[in-house]
Amino acid sequence: MENHIQPPRSEMEQPIGENDALTAVGRISLFNALSGWTEYNDCDVWRFKNGKMPELKAFVIRI
Repeated sequence: MENHIQPPRSEMEQPIGENDALTAVGRISLFNALSGWTEYNDCDVWRFKNGKMPELKAFVIRI
């Protein structure tokens, strides 16, 4: 398991909510001691039911 030297940085650019789903489009940066910060586009899709989150899908693409 890799320990984070720096916490990830994230920025949500566009939250979209409809019915029982929330989609968040944004960017995330992860720090690696050898290569520094690496930037990614990310998208998370959450589905809610009865006050719980039974499903989460996440997509990450290196920039």
